[in-house]
Amino acid sequence: MIAQRQYRTTQLKSSKDHFWAYGINIVKPNHDLVDDIKADGFTPQLFGSKVWQSNFLLMDILSKASLRRSLNVLEIGAGWGALSVFLSKHFKANVIASDLDENVQPYQQMLAQRNETQVDSQNIRIQEIDDKLLEQVDLIVASDICYDLQTKVELLNLVEQVACRSDTVMLLADIGRKAFVKLSQDSDNLIDVEVNPHSISEPMALDGFILSVNNVQELLC
Repeated sequence: MIAQRQYRTTQLKSSKDHFWAYGINIVKPNHDLVDDIKADGFTPQLFGSKVWQSNFLLMDILSKASLRRSLNVLEIGAGWGALSVFLSKHFKANVIASDLDENVQPYQQMLAQRNETQVDSQNIRIQEIDDKLLEQVDLIVASDICYDLQTKVELLNLVEQVACRSDTVMLLADIGRKAFVKLSQDSDNLIDVEVNPHSISEPMALDGFILSVNNVQELLC
């Protein structure tokens, strides 16, 4: 049996301008590095003002898995890219951190450099993820991106696409927004789609849900 890795995690709520989550050092919005990026003219225009909470739910799930090395990963709505950095740092994954807002790309690169790893920052819309792209992706991850009914529709189409395949796994984390609940209900009749509750205590207390498409066992060592 492979021993579970122990990753450094500290409480998010503290007087420090940074914290640790599953072995990744993450800056807070008041950090000098964030101020420097904004001073260069890169102010997030959408929702990339911080690292969103459900990132930590997926980090917790994945930290307990013995993932194969060098997986090809696509993070949708990556924001600052903390989850992308986590997968690149600990699993040597080839990660595309994608977000609609190109202004968050310098934040992604800053976090990657801070954690001595690399991610590829791109701008890919959900509706642009087709079979050609899916053929190159082993794992799709996303956190807190199902925030309205339009996004729900786009995600449902993607869930249906991935469910028709056996070579791609998708993990979507959320704190239980109405649009996510609706997505879960609309996906209920699809084979190999599950929604399960998940809770963590560090770096913050959080209850949420993980929607999975296809079996993550396919990605294990």
